[in-house]
Amino acid sequence: MSWLADPLFMSLFTRIRFNLDSLRSRLLLLVALSLVPPIVLTIFGAMRERQHAIAVAESDLQRLTGLAATSEAKTIEGARQFLIALSGVPDLVGDPARCSALLQTMLKKNIGFLNLGVADKDGEVRCSAVPLNSIISMSDRTNFKKTVASGKFATSDYVFGRVVRKHAINASYPIFDNDGRIVAVVFAAIDLNTLDQFANDIEFPPNAILITADANGTIIARRPDPQQWIGTRVAPALMDGMVKVGFGTAEITGADGVPRLHAFAPVGGPDLSSFTVSIGIPAADIVATANKEQSIELLALMVTAALALLTAWFAANVTIIGRLHTVVDAAKRIAGGDLATRTGMRYGREEISELARAFDQMADALQRSALEHIDAQTRLFAEKERAEVTLKSIGDAVITTDRAGGVDYLNPVAEALTGWRTEEARGVPLSDVFNVINGTTREPLPSLLSKAPEQGHIDGVGRDSVLLARDGSEHAIEDSAAPIRDRELAVIGTVVVFHDVSQSRNLARQLSHQASHDPLTGLVNRREFERRLQLLLEQSATQPRQHALLFLDLDRFKVVNDTCGHNAGDELLRQITALLQPRLRDSDTFARVGGDEFAVLLENCTVASAAKIAEKLCKTVCDFRFACLDQIFPIGVSIGLVPFSNDDMSMLDLLTAADGSCYQAKDEGRNRVHQYSGADNGVIALRGEQGWQARLQQAIATGSFMLLSQEIQALGALGRPVPQYEILLRMVDANGNQVLPTAFLPAAERYGLMPAIDRWTMRHAFAHHATLQVHPAAYQPSNQPSNQTSNQPSNPADLVVRQAPARIVCAIGISASALNDPQFIVQINALFDEFLLPHASVCFQVAETTAIAHLSKTMQFIDAMKPRGCLFALDDFGSGMSSFAYLSHLRVDFLKIDGAFITNMANDPIDRAKVEAINHIGHAMGIRTIAKHVEDQACVDKLRAIRVDHAQGNAIAAAVPVPVPDNNGKPSTT
Repeated sequence: MSWLADPLFMSLFTRIRFNLDSLRSRLLLLVALSLVPPIVLTIFGAMRERQHAIAVAESDLQRLTGLAATSEAKTIEGARQFLIALSGVPDLVGDPARCSALLQTMLKKNIGFLNLGVADKDGEVRCSAVPLNSIISMSDRTNFKKTVASGKFATSDYVFGRVVRKHAINASYPIFDNDGRIVAVVFAAIDLNTLDQFANDIEFPPNAILITADANGTIIARRPDPQQWIGTRVAPALMDGMVKVGFGTAEITGADGVPRLHAFAPVGGPDLSSFTVSIGIPAADIVATANKEQSIELLALMVTAALALLTAWFAANVTIIGRLHTVVDAAKRIAGGDLATRTGMRYGREEISELARAFDQMADALQRSALEHIDAQTRLFAEKERAEVTLKSIGDAVITTDRAGGVDYLNPVAEALTGWRTEEARGVPLSDVFNVINGTTREPLPSLLSKAPEQGHIDGVGRDSVLLARDGSEHAIEDSAAPIRDRELAVIGTVVVFHDVSQSRNLARQLSHQASHDPLTGLVNRREFERRLQLLLEQSATQPRQHALLFLDLDRFKVVNDTCGHNAGDELLRQITALLQPRLRDSDTFARVGGDEFAVLLENCTVASAAKIAEKLCKTVCDFRFACLDQIFPIGVSIGLVPFSNDDMSMLDLLTAADGSCYQAKDEGRNRVHQYSGADNGVIALRGEQGWQARLQQAIATGSFMLLSQEIQALGALGRPVPQYEILLRMVDANGNQVLPTAFLPAAERYGLMPAIDRWTMRHAFAHHATLQVHPAAYQPSNQPSNQTSNQPSNPADLVVRQAPARIVCAIGISASALNDPQFIVQINALFDEFLLPHASVCFQVAETTAIAHLSKTMQFIDAMKPRGCLFALDDFGSGMSSFAYLSHLRVDFLKIDGAFITNMANDPIDRAKVEAINHIGHAMGIRTIAKHVEDQACVDKLRAIRVDHAQGNAIAAAVPVPVPDNNGKPSTT
């Protein structure tokens, strides 16, 4: 340790001890800094451990709390189901003694209850499982008030039983008479020990607290010490957490000053209870392990840091400082001009020895530099020439080569575009670094750069050039090449100057694409489609081949636009495009040619193949359901198919034929494909909604409409069912053929002709129904079993009545125009007065999509006519399952299940499940169900098995003409 007394060491120590610019201080600082990351990582790791521990605790607490809430909700739900079942027992509203005996029996079988009882509407307890010593009233109990007000199940907050004298919560459910009025309330006192059963069956974390509180903050369940706390109030901070958090976690300091992590969960939904469960554990217990591990790790790091600093201090003084001073002194002498100075140190393998060796070699090099000065001037001139040319091209990418064509230099722009660094590319042939192809043909371009030195002028590689970078990326470029000359004008290399034009070329391609494509769907637009069709027609003149043209028009697109807005309509068009495009061949042209109109050009396609493709597209759209704003819309499509080859049809003729065939498909009932033939020319001439406008006006003027009557039969109803039938509207064309409403009603809606059609329909339907009410023998429903009448449709006008029904119900559909007409209700009431019809004999039908699209108007119409006794049905129900959300607002008597689910339900389990769901929910809401389009006995049997109330279709009875008075007042069947 004698070196510690060395004067040089002491001098250095004195100077650098307070000087951070010294080498020793810097070494120590580096050692200290090297210890910072482990310390930071240790702290960060500990923080992560604490966060992980908290996250795990939150997850476990939330899971336990959810289990506890679920367990308690099951207990309350069991009470609800028990009360619902109990409310249907007739003896509860009879003799009080018999009622009490029955409740005592029920109480013995259900140990979870402290008492059972029945109270009248005023709250006075009529009978009780536990004997009453005095008159008891339930009128002040919150659950009783809720049940009487809402007609539903309700639970109370914490109560101390007046009869049983124990902690409890009360639950109640209404008892209805046959008219649906509340006549009494059945109630049960739930034992809080049963509610808290979950806590006895699981193992809680150490020091955990479980609390269940009602809406007032009263504790109804607690672990540990339940008997000490039940009936007391929870701490205000915890109550505040229950209200604000609802479902989740929060850290709350309890009344004992201990911060705890609490998890919260509601007990069931708001229709079940207002209770909240909370489980909390001390926050310190969660992070205790992580804090202990952090302390140990930090202590170990501090000891390591102290040892490292001490070692570095001594190593710096012994092995570095003195030898560096030797090098510094030699450097000062060389700086003074003594180039013969050397360090004189012995060379080893460590860094300072390498520094000394390099220093001595540098001194040798300086001595040789004078001899090489003249040669360096010559080489510097050539470098200057190349640098000047490069600087002239500094705005673009620049590559220079030597005389042999090897790369010598790339500026930064060239390095970025080619992917080559100058050090890597030096000496590499230019064609390997500057790899250029034709952007259209993808063929390598012949090198013109090698000719530049010989030709002595600038040249390029073409305007459609694409540079392939080293990493495979591509850049569109424009370039030029020039020779590099020395001072004797001899060519000593080549300079290539180029710049990236990818953005401008992409912009040009984008503009070209936008000019020929629809911006919403990305499909070919009408102009590009017509150009391709015209080109195909010109080719067909010399190359006769079979092609086909499809024209598609979406059905119910306007309903989506009117209901959900144009943004939803745009999304529907995008989804339809994505749905149909994979169904087409790669050679087919798919275009959007209008708002909701599409066209498909099938090249080299036979008529049979085109028909299959068209049917596949039609089925794809018909099976699609569009979801928007909690609603589901069925979408249809009408398709016109026109085959063509080398015939004489022009492009205009083809488009007109396709458009007309599409409207012919609409006339035939929509959701179908109509193939064009020469016989369609007369029909196509009248196609379109403008043609329908004239036809409808003529039909209204001449009364060219007819009504059909179709029976609605009850399936397995108790007692004698009320006969029902539906009025169906048809239009009669010039040839006497019936036209379906789906063909002419959209045009009637658009051109404002629906009010006239509605007035005609209502007047003639009321007139016919009044005849049946005055002479009920004119109507005889099919009373035979459905398996005997499935192939024998009944005619209500021809059957002989055995016993005239007391009342017949007539179902009449109303349109959206009628709902929006403020005079429609006045006109309907006038018809009731004119024909002396009872309001209860008419059932108004509103289509599901119409009711949802005009919800407020539908509710206003129902509110106006329902109090008078009119019945209401929601037609085509199920096409959008979101209608369930609106049933609570629409007070309808019947749900007419969409026939699309009924037709194949005997073979399709999915359709049957949908029908069962609609039927179950309808019955739960007190609404009767009617199945439409029942066409065979198997379907009738399935409907009867799942307890659908009514059925309508050819398997029940076919639709028959209704006598309609002519202009002279005489009946006619039109």
